[in-house]
Amino acid sequence: MNRSIPDYIIEEIRQRADIVEVIGSFIPLKRSGNGSFKGLCPFHHEKTPSFTVNSARQSFHCFGCGKGGDVFRFVMEKENVDFPNAAHLLAARCGVIIPEASYDRNDPGKGKRQADARERLYRLNEEFARFFERELRQNSASPAAEYLRSRGIDGETIAKFRIGCAPDEWDAGLKFGRSIGFSENEMLEAGLVKRSENTGRYYDFFKGRLTFAIWNETGKVVGFSARLLDSEAKAAKYINTQETPVFKKGSLLYALPFARSAIGEHKKVILCEGQLDTIAFHRAGISFAVAPQGTGFTAEQARILKRYTDCAELAFDSDAAGQKAILRAIEILLPLDFEVRVIRIPGGKDPDELFRTNGAEALVQAEAESMDWLEFFLRNAGERYDLLSAADKSRAAGELLDYIKLSGNQITRELYVRQASELLNLSESSLWAQLNQKIAAEKRKAFHRFGENTVSRPEKDTAAPESGTESALTENVPRAEKPDKVET
Repeated sequence: MNRSIPDYIIEEIRQRADIVEVIGSFIPLKRSGNGSFKGLCPFHHEKTPSFTVNSARQSFHCFGCGKGGDVFRFVMEKENVDFPNAAHLLAARCGVIIPEASYDRNDPGKGKRQADARERLYRLNEEFARFFERELRQNSASPAAEYLRSRGIDGETIAKFRIGCAPDEWDAGLKFGRSIGFSENEMLEAGLVKRSENTGRYYDFFKGRLTFAIWNETGKVVGFSARLLDSEAKAAKYINTQETPVFKKGSLLYALPFARSAIGEHKKVILCEGQLDTIAFHRAGISFAVAPQGTGFTAEQARILKRYTDCAELAFDSDAAGQKAILRAIEILLPLDFEVRVIRIPGGKDPDELFRTNGAEALVQAEAESMDWLEFFLRNAGERYDLLSAADKSRAAGELLDYIKLSGNQITRELYVRQASELLNLSESSLWAQLNQKIAAEKRKAFHRFGENTVSRPEKDTAAPESGTESALTENVPRAEKPDKVET
């Protein structure tokens, strides 16, 4: 997303997005004077309206909680987004196109052409989302409809999450796209069709699969995830839209537009493995759940979540792959100073299965009983190591310290070391000593990498640095000094 939006675009959005209409779509407003409206504040609980909207000034103010501002501020507060995302949400609402490319003096029309091309991709994906939804709705006896019934997914959920299915034909989608004015090349760029290397003919990419619409942060459909329904077919169980100008797997989080407000309200987010697990949490009333899209959890996705919350709860599968994914996510989240917790799904189930077999209450309880990542790590390590053995306990402690050193917050590190000391029955001083050894080793590696990557560096300078040199070159590497006083 273009984080720098031209001023003239901001002004156009401001002119088109009437604040009374925008706020009125969230809460009931009653006229209370010439150009003035009142309602119950959407930001705090109240019985007597103290929230006012002024049409002439295009502003709002609550005399109860003190919040106020223009239409951009309202969307930022209500949707829990930053200014660029608020601008994109309002632009989509009032039909303003935000250029996605910087201005080129030699080609003034380039930015608009690129923006127009992206808008056609958005429209194409939206049209196919409706096409897939309609296909599912009109074929109640299809394998996709039967699969959803077997999973207990009702019509309301199907409609909310825009679940559909692609016809089990090689060119049904291709014909549909052509019928609404899109070319084969546009459908190819959107990842909706593929082209045979042998014949050069186009064919539907999602043929015969259950489809899940995937939205970007502002709620536009940018692609699809599709599940195989034929268990005997030799193909990937899930496939996703290829990388396109609007679909970047590493920066997309499934259901984020639905979860955003709840994340702000509850001040935490649940990270799931896939669409069905995410949907299960939402059906259970836990609407602050999202999932990575298509690949493992990425640092870019973590940075997106950091804009909304400082607490992440991991609800991955309990199999070996799921446990590995949890540890990888912890590695990504700790350097960003997240509070990381793990939701244990009992009985070896995944969240979707737990919801189907035990109901919403079971998921609510599992979320309420989430544990700190450090406790999870030690439980996991207990399955791999004999913690009664001195050698195994030392190895487990070494692994744990590798994670603790990822945190750049000294206070957080001290708390983790204290907790590890209690759980492993080891002294804090010994843990601090080993932690500082690990960080010193990391600094040495960073220094040597710096030396290796320096162009035309004299050979004599490749030796170990003189005193003081290493700290200058690695001053940004996190340090873990032992506290002056350590409680044991």
